[in-house]
Amino acid sequence: MFEHGKVLRIEEIGTVADNEASAHRRGREWLTERNADVLVHGSVRETGAKTVLRLSFLARQESAGERPYALVDTTLELPAEFGADLGTVVYMLALTSVAPAAEKEGHFIADLMRPVIGKVERFANAPPDWLDTGQQYLVRNAFAIAAARLGEQAGEAEWLEAGARCFRANLSKTNRTTNPDGWAAAQNNLGTALNALGEQESGTARLEEAVAAFRAALEEYTRERVPLDWAIAKNNLGAALSILGTRESGAARLEEAVAACRDALEERKRERVPLDWAMTQNNLGNALSILGERESGTVRLAEAVAAYRAALEERTRERIPLGWATTQNNLGAALSALGRRESGTARLEEAVVAFRAALEEYTRERMPLRWAATQNNLGTALRILGERESGKARLEEAVAAYRSALEERTRERVPLNWATTQNNLGTALEILGERESGAARLAETVAAYRAALAVFEAAGASYFVEGTTRNLERAEGLLAARQRGESESE
Repeated sequence: MFEHGKVLRIEEIGTVADNEASAHRRGREWLTERNADVLVHGSVRETGAKTVLRLSFLARQESAGERPYALVDTTLELPAEFGADLGTVVYMLALTSVAPAAEKEGHFIADLMRPVIGKVERFANAPPDWLDTGQQYLVRNAFAIAAARLGEQAGEAEWLEAGARCFRANLSKTNRTTNPDGWAAAQNNLGTALNALGEQESGTARLEEAVAAFRAALEEYTRERVPLDWAIAKNNLGAALSILGTRESGAARLEEAVAACRDALEERKRERVPLDWAMTQNNLGNALSILGERESGTVRLAEAVAAYRAALEERTRERIPLGWATTQNNLGAALSALGRRESGTARLEEAVVAFRAALEEYTRERMPLRWAATQNNLGTALRILGERESGKARLEEAVAAYRSALEERTRERVPLNWATTQNNLGTALEILGERESGAARLAETVAAYRAALAVFEAAGASYFVEGTTRNLERAEGLLAARQRGESESE
């Protein structure tokens, strides 16, 4: 339903900022009453012989709604009789302003963006001359955020690339001296798109670029001047450093990631911005979980579990289902790592429950790469449980989960993720092979390890190279012994 004619009045009773904040609170009350996502409001202004519409976009959630991208000022000036192309731009600006309410009913923002994003891309790449520099920046930023979100949700790198190109265009056209906030926003947004691309690729060049972009944004986004923007960039820096840290054998990047997330939480207070607080708790958990897997004790893993459980207090399924699923998946991974170090199976069973819960929101059709990541993690928990049982049922389930993951985690699309799952598949097959009399499973094991190692070596992922090399050498020894035994019995 399109409702119009209501007046969002700014009372002149205090400072400009206070009056505007009061109007925004009233607007959010309207949105909450109607379970709506974004309020498009504005005014009509006469400039000479022209009538101009000045439109602004107000999201229901006061926070950016778990969004790592910076929206900057979302005020667009249009001629009163604007055409269909500009109409799609208005629609895209509304979508990029949306807080999680739209996802509450199961609608993925990507589903809404796909039908119009091509039209907006053409407009963003060649905006009309009558749009001033600031308005052109706004249109490109809205398209780039939309493209990047579509690329992340649908696992389509071409849209992430398109978003990164537009963020670069904004950066090249923004004067740091006269518009420091716009420049910092462009750096932050470029870093976020590069981070998402780097996560899918085998090399680290994009991730290094992302880290550099976030550090550049922090030169202007100071804590004293813009504390919440500073916290956004700190959070994003921590996320990028965590991914880089997984690909290196040392812990320096991961320790930096923990520090960056803890910094962000100094401003992202739960009382002030609960969803952003939860997002950073989740990212802190990620860095702690990876560190914990590399250490002998369980302190870091227990801290990671605590961070994820804290995040889930705000990231509820009813409120933000995708964020809830992300943290359920991450919690499962940390519980699985803890369960590996304990004699009982309670943590592992909890992990399986968490992964299966995440898969209720991460469907293959809508979020294929996240679905595949969760299938991979589910396979690992099932594999560890299978090791502790005498039968083969859990191990067979683990193999099935890994093979499912590989249907979306292809070598061409996400080489490092593909190699990780190949390595995990090899581990499950190896355990099965040791419990069976033939050599077939062990031969499959060796093939899986070799495939994984080739990708890890090509990517220079030293931490994974070391582990997979040990796995391959062990499996080759088992296979050779089994084959000798078969030939001696003939």
